[in-house]
Amino acid sequence: MSIESRSERGKLTVAFCGDIDEFACRTLRGEIDALILEKSPSEVVFDLKNVTFVDSTGLGLILGRYKKLNASGGVLRLKDVPPQVDKVLRASGVYSVVEKVK
Repeated sequence: MSIESRSERGKLTVAFCGDIDEFACRTLRGEIDALILEKSPSEVVFDLKNVTFVDSTGLGLILGRYKKLNASGGVLRLKDVPPQVDKVLRASGVYSVVEKVK
C-alpha cells in the first residue's frame, strides 16, 4: 500500500494504491494524520481508484479521519471508488456519513 498526496486551496487529496487492510493501516493512519495536521485542509478527498481491497480496519481508518475532520469543521469525501470496494463501503454504511463523489 502506498499513498500520494497533493494540496491546493485548502483541499488535500490522498490517492491510495493497494489494499487498505490491518497491515497497511499501521502506517497509513499516522501518515494521513500528519498530512492533515501539516496542511490544515477544510476538505480531504480520498481517491480510491487504485484500491483493491478494504477490510474492517480500513473502514475504521476512513471513519476515524471523518471524525477528526468533522470535529474541526472539515469534510471528508471518497472519490473514484472501485466496484468491489464500493460494495464493502455501501454494506457497512460508510456512505451515510462520508460523501462519495465522482
